[in-house]
Amino acid sequence: MAKKQDIKKLEKEIERLQHLAYYDELTDVYNRRGFLNVTNRAFESISLRRTEIERRIGFQIPFSVIFFDIDDFKKINDLYGHDVGDKVLKNVGKILRLKLRPSDFYGRWGGEEFVLALIGANMETGRIVAEKIRGEIEQTKIVAKGKKIGVTASFGVVVYRKEKKLSEIIKEADQAMYEAKKQGKNRVVLQK
Repeated sequence: MAKKQDIKKLEKEIERLQHLAYYDELTDVYNRRGFLNVTNRAFESISLRRTEIERRIGFQIPFSVIFFDIDDFKKINDLYGHDVGDKVLKNVGKILRLKLRPSDFYGRWGGEEFVLALIGANMETGRIVAEKIRGEIEQTKIVAKGKKIGVTASFGVVVYRKEKKLSEIIKEADQAMYEAKKQGKNRVVLQK
């Protein structure tokens, strides 16, 4: 009997560790490794299908990448503590899970940065989704030290172009996000 319980415990621990390999423990969205794993597979599949479809009828499957960063996150951690910063990150994870389609991929890139891949989304759709997420983040208030803290985020949006690798597209979306920060934060910038 004890062996069965030990095996069950071991199986549960293995399952937990497998989950942690691809998911961010705090936000319960993909971590960087998980995001790249699923998105690269989808990206390769779309690239192959895209080439075949383009040859046949000239149709392209759009693929948008959105990169965003919580504005002034270090300041939130410094003023209110890391537990409040963790609440902010958890809230962002919740917003992503509730507001995105099951076919969308999203994850925590690192720190306060998140990345999304939207299959079938052109630049305008990518902009609309980024604005929706930005607005949801802005509307949410986190309570700390008896105050309601406003949180904002800056977004960069890029659409896949067939001559680019996924890593290059993510880098361009990151650069567009930094442009949003330069323009005053709490906004969406499209990389053209």
